Amino acid sequence: MLRRLCTTTLAAALLTATLTSASSASSSSPPLSSGSPHSSSPRLEVVADHLVTPRGLTWDARQHRVLVTEAGKGGPAPCAAGVGGYPACFGATGAITAYTPRDDKAVRIAQGLPSVINEFSVLGLHDIDASDGRISVVFGLGGHMSTRVGLGEQAHGLAQTGVVDRAGKLRPIGDLLAFEEKYNPHPADVNANAYGLTRVPGGTLVAEAGGNGILRVGDNGSVKLVAALPDQIIDGATVESVPTAITPGPDGAFYISEYSGEPTRIGVARIWRLVPGKSPVVVARGFTGVIDLAFDRQGRMLVLELAEKGFDDPDRTGRLIRVERDGRRTVLAREGLEHPGGVAVAPNGDIYLTNRTTSLGEATGQLLRLRSR
Repeated sequence: MLRRLCTTTLAAALLTATLTSASSASSSSPPLSSGSPHSSSPRLEVVADHLVTPRGLTWDARQHRVLVTEAGKGGPAPCAAGVGGYPACFGATGAITAYTPRDDKAVRIAQGLPSVINEFSVLGLHDIDASDGRISVVFGLGGHMSTRVGLGEQAHGLAQTGVVDRAGKLRPIGDLLAFEEKYNPHPADVNANAYGLTRVPGGTLVAEAGGNGILRVGDNGSVKLVAALPDQIIDGATVESVPTAITPGPDGAFYISEYSGEPTRIGVARIWRLVPGKSPVVVARGFTGVIDLAFDRQGRMLVLELAEKGFDDPDRTGRLIRVERDGRRTVLAREGLEHPGGVAVAPNGDIYLTNRTTSLGEATGQLLRLRSR
């Protein structure tokens, strides 16, 4: 999906080789490695449903709740050509849903957010962070400046970071599309399609799936490249990195998930470790289409695969893998995961996941909970 949507709507490329030379991981990095995962089969429970194309999620520590992005269903018009010439049609149908475990209640706290639909997917609100007492968000687009302009003024928030206030109103901050248009880090095309973000002091870090890089967006709106993730050459073919998520690890470094390009190749996706001021380095291999990352209370990495057999396979089963500190891997969940899209951990250890995230705007998405033991 992400590579297909890369050339049409969702991912793309590499920046420069300047920041991508391999460097050694510090001694504080966890010993992540390849390995054959064994299985564990705890029960997944649905705690919220009828979500419209849910994607990323986060734990809101101040309000003791899970915040879930809903990319929406786009709309009938206006429409404009996206990457690859495919028409994308706008609708103010994105939303944020809050689930409060103590009340076992889910409510939408923001609606009317920008969303686009094309023949492949819905794009819009892709990730969220609730740190520092604010709700930070990032929107994808899978297009260029003429795409966003053609969609009208209401679409201005697409391909930007922003903040959503208590009234549910979006304030755009960092224009990722303007950065992509100006620097066009990959020669193939201009394609702004951010998929993940995390809050850092004075701004956010963004996993830009459309540009295969990590961007830093300051609270003043400045955008700069932090790191670029290089392509792989596999069986003589170029496979793009396609970063989908960035999250802080227990060692103070940032960890980046990789989807890799389409068509899906089983077992070629990697996990990267990024120390500020240094080049990113691969710390784990052998995954397929990683869509999100998190760490549990014990500091173990949780790796979420969109589809265990690849997006092109009719089997929509995803997989949540825990990487132990010694590198061993345990499958925490498989059955019941249908194209999952996001993972977050609550303070009590419960794991939340978004499910059924690749529909064309149907209200079939779910928020799942995997209870801690």
